[in-house]
Amino acid sequence: MKKLFTLAIMAVGITAFAQNKINLPETSKGPNIPYEKGYLVEEINNDLYWVTDGLYNAIFLIYDKGVIMVDAPPTIGNNIFKAIADVTNKPITHLVYTHSHTDHIGAAGLFPQGVIIIAQEETKSILEKRNDTRRPVPTVTFKESYTLKLGKQTLQLDYHGKNHMDGNIFVHAPKQKVLMLVDIVFPGWVPFKNLGIAEDVPAYMKAHNIALDYDFETFVAGHVTRLGNRTDVEVSKTFVNDLKETCQMAFGKVDFMKSAQETGFDDKWKMYNTYFEKVVDVATDEMKQKWEGKLGGLDTYLRDDVWKMCESLSVDF
Repeated sequence: MKKLFTLAIMAVGITAFAQNKINLPETSKGPNIPYEKGYLVEEINNDLYWVTDGLYNAIFLIYDKGVIMVDAPPTIGNNIFKAIADVTNKPITHLVYTHSHTDHIGAAGLFPQGVIIIAQEETKSILEKRNDTRRPVPTVTFKESYTLKLGKQTLQLDYHGKNHMDGNIFVHAPKQKVLMLVDIVFPGWVPFKNLGIAEDVPAYMKAHNIALDYDFETFVAGHVTRLGNRTDVEVSKTFVNDLKETCQMAFGKVDFMKSAQETGFDDKWKMYNTYFEKVVDVATDEMKQKWEGKLGGLDTYLRDDVWKMCESLSVDF
């Protein structure tokens, strides 16, 4: 637990440094995280709250008899329970997994026995193979859609196929007009490394259109420093579409044979890697010129995102 607390404090420090020391666009900045607590909890509306450590986010919904938690990031850890206790003394009765990745549900093992854990069936299949006590296997699963209605509160859980990874779901609170979708949109920021380590880039891109079909005003991402909205999803969609077009352009600008003559043809991996690096260089420079000052994190992850898109153009599209 000391390690989890340290990680949470590190996340707070990252947020403070990013906002106070780096020249970030205003849209990349979020609320200050109380250092002494290591987390921030705020009501979105109608008893739906978000809790964040400045790097990871989760939500919880209060109904007449208890609390529904969505995700359990280990960097927040036991602070999840403190955040809930800040606003209600009702027990946690349900935990929803958005997907199987440890960085979003690795504190699930801290939850009391008897909590009902809900996830898409692909997530259950993955977790059964992982056999990880930090991530208990879900007790309730669904294939395409599941409506969790408790008292006057409703969460709609939908699976539209693989995007970030198998089992990653859309969590919609219709009454509150809130949509949670993890590891697809990063409000105010370029995507995390390699497009959020997307396993299927075409499906990752398509997820933006699916998200915009929902009726929502507030968007909750799994990462970074603030709540989002429809505009953030639109901006992310524009960014990844531009990324694809720019990478396509870069392939057309770099002459493979000319590049290969520089390296020689004997070392096939060096020959291809040198060519690919040149393509990535062209696309990265073009994207940086167009997006500088609009999104945070360009210097850190733009090149990795470009590489991932170029790779996907080579094998997926």
